[in-house]
This record gives sequence, C-alpha cells and structure tokens, in this order.
Amino acid sequence: MTILGKERKEDWEVVYEGATGLIDLYEEDPESKGMNSILIGFRNFIDDIFAAIDEGKPFVWHNCGCSPELIKGLDGVQTMPIEVLTVLQDLVGEVDFTVALIDEAESHGVAPEVCSIDKAAVGAVLKDLYPEPACMLYHNTPCDSQIAAIKSLTEMMKKPMRLMDVPYLSTDREVKYLAKQLQEGIPFLEEHTGLKFDWDKFREVREESNRTAEYLRDWNELRRHRPCPQVSKIVALNTALLVAFSGEPEGTKIAKGFRDEAKERIERGESAVEGGEEYRAIWYQDPVWWDLQFYDWMESELKLVIPMDLFGYYAPEALIDTSTPQSMLEGLARKNLKVLPMSRQFKGPIDYYIDDYLRMCADYEADFAIFAGHVACKHGLGGIGLFREASREAGIPLLYFEFDMFDPRVTSAEAIQEEITHFIEDIVAPVKETV
Repeated sequence: MTILGKERKEDWEVVYEGATGLIDLYEEDPESKGMNSILIGFRNFIDDIFAAIDEGKPFVWHNCGCSPELIKGLDGVQTMPIEVLTVLQDLVGEVDFTVALIDEAESHGVAPEVCSIDKAAVGAVLKDLYPEPACMLYHNTPCDSQIAAIKSLTEMMKKPMRLMDVPYLSTDREVKYLAKQLQEGIPFLEEHTGLKFDWDKFREVREESNRTAEYLRDWNELRRHRPCPQVSKIVALNTALLVAFSGEPEGTKIAKGFRDEAKERIERGESAVEGGEEYRAIWYQDPVWWDLQFYDWMESELKLVIPMDLFGYYAPEALIDTSTPQSMLEGLARKNLKVLPMSRQFKGPIDYYIDDYLRMCADYEADFAIFAGHVACKHGLGGIGLFREASREAGIPLLYFEFDMFDPRVTSAEAIQEEITHFIEDIVAPVKETV
C-alpha cells in the first residue's frame, strides 16, 4: 500500500496498514467508539505527517514530556513527537520493527540502560525514518533517559534545539518560571520555522485543549463505575492522545469517543468483563504497549479489569484561562507541570508519585495494585520500597515485577501472566473470600 499516493518506507507502511486494518475491524462494532476514535486519529496523524512533507511544511520535533500547544501557535507548522513511530509500531504495527530500532541504537553506541522508547527514537533517525526538523523544542521531563535521547538527537541532527527547564516542584513560582521560558521560546520557533506566532491561533489551540480536558475528566470519572464499563486497554492510550493531539479538534473527538462509549455502556448496564468483573486493579508505572491483547486476556481469563492506570489518569487541575497571553502561557506551564501523565509524577518528591497512586486505588476501589516496573524507569524502581510501605499502610496488596513496555524480549507476556495469576490466587482471592 502507498500512503498519499507515494511509496513510503516499510516502517511507515506497516503502521498505516495496521491502523487501517484495526479501523476496519472496530468499525464493524458501532459500540467501540473509543477504539474507533483513537485508531482513526492515529491514521489521520500519519496522513498529516506525509501531507506536510509533500507540501514542504516545517517540522518541529518535541518529546513526550512536552505538550505541543505552543508549537501549534504557528499556523502551518507540523509537530513531530520523537517517539511517534515506536508508539505506533507497538500499538498498531509490528513490534519487531521497534525491536530493530532499539538494536540499531545500541549498535550505534546508545547505552542499554537508556529507555527503549528513546533508543528506538534514535534508531528511527539513524535509519532516516523521520522528516528533517526546522528546529527542536524539548522539555527535560519526564526522565533522565529522555535527556540522553535529546542529547543524542541534537548531536546527530545538527539542528537548532531549545530545551525547557521544567522545575522540580510545581507551585505558582515554578509555573511562572516555566511560563517565562515558553514566552522566550516563541522567537526561537519563529526564527527557525519562518512562521509568525499567532496569539489568536494559540487561543484557539488552548480552548480546544480545554474541551478535550473536560471530556477526559468526565471519562476518568465514568471509569470509576462498578462494573467498569469499558475495556482495560483503552485507558493506557490517553497519554498518546495528549502527546500527539493536544490542542486539536482530533484530540477532542478522541476524548469524546472515550467518554461517550463509557457513558452509553453504563446506561445499558454493560461491563468490560463478560460475565462480570471479579477483580479491579490499578496498573501503575507503564502499560504493556507491545501487546494490547494482554488486557483482553486479563479480562477473559482472570475477570480482572484495570479501571485506571498512570497513563490514563488526567489530573483534576483547573482549565486554562485563555483571556490573556500571560494566562495562556501559565496555563500551558501548569499543564506540563501538574497534568501531563509521567511529567506530573516523575519529578519532584516521590510523595507526588505515591499520593497519586493511593488516590487512584481509593477512587477506583481497587482490590490490589500492579506496579509494572519498566526497567529503564530508575526513578520508579528506586522507590519501590516506599511504595510497598505505603501499600501496606493503606491495606492494598501490591504486585511488583519488572518488564519493558516496548521490548517484549525483557519479560515475556507468559511470564507476566503467571505473575498476575499467582498473585490473585495466592494473595487477592483469599482476602476477598474473607470479606
């Protein structure tokens, strides 16, 4: 298949065909509004990338810790998350392509300890799979591994780069500090894209983000319902929505699809688990993106549902005030500091991280929690002792294991399935039986 009438590199052909095939599958089920909306969004995003290449639009690269609304204040620019091909391959394409990119980066000299998504981003550039950027705008979140990738990509591309210093804390002082950097980033973007920043366009982007946020808040609330109305795997896709589609009507459409599906299934009395759920767990840290069917297995074999996870959680912060340029910049700074999944939890005191974990367990009435320790997330793995202590004090059974969310060679699906099955049989089920 060709994309937009041109022969594209195989990696992109695979994700385009994969998205199209899944759209065809889910379109046959009119109740799957959530999966339909995000799959269509993924394919449209690929179309936009190649249309921008064909039209000669300037590209601005950014990382997953950077909500891209500021870039979208320049009409005619195309945003490009450096992780996009890896995410698409794992979710709708073929994971073997991601593995090949990881190996390419390690062969080039990237340390094995660097996160697999960042290694794959470097591998994609080494294989010339991304359009050349006019410039790059990064945030130094959510982790040190992102910074390592940013450094590598900057050295490789020899293109102008601006790095936003996202502070450790997130009080009003830090919000103003980051907003000032965003303000200073505008002339940088104008200089290297050749486009003029438009405050009216930026206001439209911010208002669209607010509409998306309202749907996501409703959706987070609806997933608290017993039984959980919607399948587990969709919750892990919210971060991809926010990184790729923040500030765009496509993002609002996806969030509305998530919300509407959950609402309508509740009204019809439907459950995510056929026959009814028996267990609910909060999945903390990173999801199994290389095999979304893993979540189907949990629901069908264990009657286990994941009502919320770290990637799906949309923190209940205030909507953005769009009345003035300063209020919009501060609102975007606040979103990057306090809302964006991972960027919210993976900086500052570990109390932020643990507090959100305990809040989710309580709000979603979890029987237990799963800490899926992505091997590159040293900030997370280093705090597991404190998580265990907090879980014991709160009376929440906690299962911990290590894996890689993009590379299935580290821990197999079968090994993770055994861990969860035994934990339920040995720990969770006996406790529920005594209640």
